[in-house]
Amino acid sequence: MFRKFIQRLSKAEAGATAVEYGVVAMLIGVAVAGVMLSLGNEVETQYNTIESEYVEANKSSTGG
Repeated sequence: MFRKFIQRLSKAEAGATAVEYGVVAMLIGVAVAGVMLSLGNEVETQYNTIESEYVEANKSSTGG
């Protein structure tokens, strides 16, 4: 009984394919998360630069 189950399980490819798709989806998710974290830091830096230039421009135009 157990032997038949193992033989049937070793021949079944649908489960292995599902696991492979799951692994690929997980790797894609990790890559997307990494890119988003990296871009998030760069976007924050750009907004901070724009903010500081805006503040400096307003100080110059108001004489303060």
